[in-house]
Amino acid sequence: MKLVLASSSQARRKALDLLGLQYEVIPSHFDEKSIRDSDPLVLAKKLSEAKALEVGKMSPDAAVVVAADLFVTLDNKIFEKPGTVKDAVDMLKTFSDRRLDIIAGLAVLNTETAKMLSTVEVCTVKFRELTDNEIMNYVAKYPVMQFAGAFDGDGMLRFADHLQGNYNFQSGLPMNKLILFLRENGLSV
Repeated sequence: MKLVLASSSQARRKALDLLGLQYEVIPSHFDEKSIRDSDPLVLAKKLSEAKALEVGKMSPDAAVVVAADLFVTLDNKIFEKPGTVKDAVDMLKTFSDRRLDIIAGLAVLNTETAKMLSTVEVCTVKFRELTDNEIMNYVAKYPVMQFAGAFDGDGMLRFADHLQGNYNFQSGLPMNKLILFLRENGLSV
């Protein structure tokens, strides 16, 4: 069976490359705003499953489709990718000296059996106090518009005072579960 990544994310490609897997990229164009839920964990699962189903319909041959969704929550508010540079700066200022959750949903769909495996992983991050200067320098230097919460895994390590929970999804794919799900679908990992 072929492996399909339902994302054009460079970080997710790098994660699959790390596993030494051959795969095809078919980006999901699912409208993420079409699904809402007050529970962020449920939302992450629903979104990743919807992306897998959408891309699964586009794959005419039997395939294992890997899809994911990642966002940040703080005080029950969901922070997705910033819409503008100002949004990115505002997000990072909001996270300064605060504890936030990074939530990653993962779905693996076998199009031959229609079996869906999915999970949600959470990592709590306590940001240290950030200066306006370091926020502006970070926003100017990195492609923050591509990242939920305006930071990637490297940014999280740069700003974190400490982490609690599972950090193995900094690529946008919960690698511990992904490996198990791929093995369950007969892929050698």
